[in-house]
Amino acid sequence: MSLPRLILLWLVAGGLNAYALAPNSGADETTRWTMLMVTPNDDVADCHLIRFPDGRIVLIDAGKLGDGHHAVLDQLKAQHITALDLVIISHWHIDHYGALEDIMEAGIAIKAVAGNVPAQASANLEIPWGTNLAHVSIVLKKLADRHIPYFTPRMGERLIETRTAQGTPVSLEVICRFDGLHSPLGLTSVNDTSMIIRLSHGSTRALFTGDAGPGLGDYLVRNNFDLRADIIKIPHHGAEGAPSAEFFDQVEARAMLVSCPKSLWSSPRNMRIRNYYIEHAIPSYVSSMRGNVTVNLMNQGFTIETER
Repeated sequence: MSLPRLILLWLVAGGLNAYALAPNSGADETTRWTMLMVTPNDDVADCHLIRFPDGRIVLIDAGKLGDGHHAVLDQLKAQHITALDLVIISHWHIDHYGALEDIMEAGIAIKAVAGNVPAQASANLEIPWGTNLAHVSIVLKKLADRHIPYFTPRMGERLIETRTAQGTPVSLEVICRFDGLHSPLGLTSVNDTSMIIRLSHGSTRALFTGDAGPGLGDYLVRNNFDLRADIIKIPHHGAEGAPSAEFFDQVEARAMLVSCPKSLWSSPRNMRIRNYYIEHAIPSYVSSMRGNVTVNLMNQGFTIETER
């Protein structure tokens, strides 16, 4: 019999912040976000599973292809998931969408897929690596062949909007979305076509950043986008291609999650992000070290559970 997992609760009451042990508040009053540990090898991938209080299940990014232990499909099967209400592809790099094919071919029902295919000129910046638009077209055709709706959200669009049994509002909203060419940023890398998504449960917020880079990060800061969040999914797997410190200053997160192998997290490439969160005394949860990490969002606060 395994030991109970430690649950870390960040309490916010009367202006006093404190850590404490606490039980889960109940599924009907909690939105559960699990950063799936899909980086068993020395590689990168991103996949986030969100269970809403009304029972809907959303996947943000779909990791890489593969059916081995800790691959995305393996994780979904382990959680007995047979249907997804929505799959969101933050941007079309293979480590963020690759397992979408696995999921379809395994027979897991998908009601809809939201994504943001980059402009050809943006993809061309990455030749011979990066986004393969020919392969993206194949994936989109597979969606069409299975009659799975695909759409590109509008900036500010609420993809999910619901309430808990007690009336707490819960939403999933697109904060920004650019195609890499026709935007105020001009021509950008595919990373800067990442859709920035905010999950809100009452007054508690989580920010999903895809692989947003310095260009997009600086633009959002300069133009006063509301980036504030209690928890942030660190972009670019915590590596040097992440936005500047000013971006993270504006988010003001109290916990950070990063999907990253140990070798990358401890490398010089991740030193800047590691040091930022150490200097600001913000706890970090790295998938390769913690396994699956689950954030329970409540009306005024959150808990974090880890496998390790």
